[in-house]
Amino acid sequence: MKKLLVLLLALVMVLSLAAPALADEPVEITIWHLFGEADTPGHPHVFYTEWAEKFNAEHPGIHVTVLGGKSATDIQTAIAGGTTPDIFMNYWNNAPQWADAGALLDLTPYYESDTEFDYEDIMPGALAISWYKGSFYSVPNTYSTTFMFYREDILADAGWDHFPADTDELLQCIKDTTEANEDGTIKRLGLLPNMPWLDTEMWSAAFNSEWLAEDGETVTAASESNIAWLEYIQSIYAFYEEEFGWDALTINDFGDTVRGNRATPNDPVLTGEVAMRWNSENLQANLAENGADVNWKMAWFPNAPGTEATALLTSNVWEINAKTEHPDEAWEALASLTGKENQQVMAAGEYGNGQFYARRSTLEYLRDTLADELGAAKEDPAVGAKVTENIKVISDAMLNGNLRAFPCCSFVNEYLNSISANADMVFSAGMSPEEAMQMVVDEIQPLASADPFVGYGK
Repeated sequence: MKKLLVLLLALVMVLSLAAPALADEPVEITIWHLFGEADTPGHPHVFYTEWAEKFNAEHPGIHVTVLGGKSATDIQTAIAGGTTPDIFMNYWNNAPQWADAGALLDLTPYYESDTEFDYEDIMPGALAISWYKGSFYSVPNTYSTTFMFYREDILADAGWDHFPADTDELLQCIKDTTEANEDGTIKRLGLLPNMPWLDTEMWSAAFNSEWLAEDGETVTAASESNIAWLEYIQSIYAFYEEEFGWDALTINDFGDTVRGNRATPNDPVLTGEVAMRWNSENLQANLAENGADVNWKMAWFPNAPGTEATALLTSNVWEINAKTEHPDEAWEALASLTGKENQQVMAAGEYGNGQFYARRSTLEYLRDTLADELGAAKEDPAVGAKVTENIKVISDAMLNGNLRAFPCCSFVNEYLNSISANADMVFSAGMSPEEAMQMVVDEIQPLASADPFVGYGK
C-alpha cells in the first residue's frame, strides 16, 4: 500500500510538471488566401504575413500560418479531405453551396457576441452577401464595384467637357470617340462592349434591374429593364457595323488583341485604343503607376436615364472551416485580420495606391486621411495627384453610392451561369434578348420556387 501511494504521488508530480509544458503549446491556425505569394511591399500576401507575425507575438496561445495561391478548388478539396485550412478566403457566391454542404462554420454567434469586432461597421451591402438563410457564414474582405476608366483628352477632343451622365450620353460619346484607320480597320473604339468581359450583372445594375422579386421566389430575368440592357449592348454593336462595317466578330477579335494588356503600360485606355472601359476600382493602383503621363480619369458607371443610380457590388470573403478543431481561436484570428485596426493598415494597398475594404471606418479613413498621405508620399507629383484624387472618388462613391449585390441564394451560381450563357447567345447566335432572358427564367424558376431567397435582415 505504501509503495502504491509513492507511485501515485510520483505520477501526480510528473503530470503537474508536464501540464505547464502542454499549456505552453500554442494552438495552430492555418490561413489560406487566393492571392499568389510574393515579397513585394504592398502585395496582399505581404500584408497578411506581416499581420500574422504581429498577431502571433501578441497572442502566445495561438500561432497562425498564412499560405497563398490557394484556389477555391484547392480549399474545397482540402476541406473534403478533413485537413486544413482553418480559415480561408473565398468568393462570396460559393457560400450557399458550401454552407449547405456543411463546410462552413456558422459565424453568427461570434458576430453577435464579439462587440469589439463591431460588425455594424461593415457596409450593409457587404453584410448582405455574407448572410445566407438567417446566418453569417462569411466575413467580408474587400469592397468592390465598377468604375469607368477613360481618356479625358480624347473625350475633350470629341467635344465632351464631362463624362457621360447616363447611358444615352454614353452611347453618343461612344459614337463621337470611335475612329477608323485609313484602311478602314479599327483605330479606336469608344467602348468595347465586353472589355474586360461581358459583365452582365454590371449592366443590369446600371439599368436598375432586379433578378428576383420582393417575394424572393419570382425570377425577374425577363423584366423590361433586363431586356433593355441587352438591347443597349446590341445598339453599340449595331453602330459599329452600320457606321464602319465592323461586325461583332471583328470587334471581339480586336478585343482579344487588347484584353491581355489590362493594367499594363499597354492598357488600351493608356494607349488610346479604347476611349472608355470599365473595371473594378482596384485597377487604379496599376494605372496610377503605368499611366502617370496619360490624361486618364475615373467615373461612376452611367445609369439608364430616369433610373435610380445603382452599381454592382461584389466582395471576396473570409470563412472558417466547419471542421476546424479550434473554432474560438480561429475566430479570434479572423476578427483581428478583418478588424478596424488591420484594415486601416492594409488600406494602403499595392504600390501604396489604396485598397478598399468593407468597413465604413476604413473607407472613411481612406477618403479623409490616407488619400492625401499616400499621394504626398509619391515622388512623382503627377502620380501622387492621381492617387489622391482616385482614392477620394472611389471611397466617397462606395460610402454614399447605391451599391447592389446579386442575391446570395442557394441557386446563385446556377443563376449567374444561366445569365452569362444565355446573354452570350444574343451576341453569338442571334437570339433575341427576350428569348435569352426567358430561357433564364425557364431554367432558374424551378430552383427559386423550391428554395426561395431570404435577404439579409428579413
